[in-house]
Amino acid sequence: MEDIVDAKEKINWKMFFFTLFLGWFGVEKFYYGGGKAWKLFLVKLGFMVIFLGIFWNIFDLIMILRGKYQNDAREYFN
Repeated sequence: MEDIVDAKEKINWKMFFFTLFLGWFGVEKFYYGGGKAWKLFLVKLGFMVIFLGIFWNIFDLIMILRGKYQNDAREYFN
């Protein structure tokens, strides 16, 4: 039971709602990564043009809820 409570405490609700409403445009990359994340912003914005960014944003939302969000998706596979 303590594991469930600990997992809930790791959820960054501010980041979750920021990603939910503005993440579709990649804006949360700037919020989380600062000014050096402009490349990730452009990539996500480009994916939104061809509608692949929707899946990327849903993946980001799930990872935020799990408490394991990383700014660069390549870091998940290391």
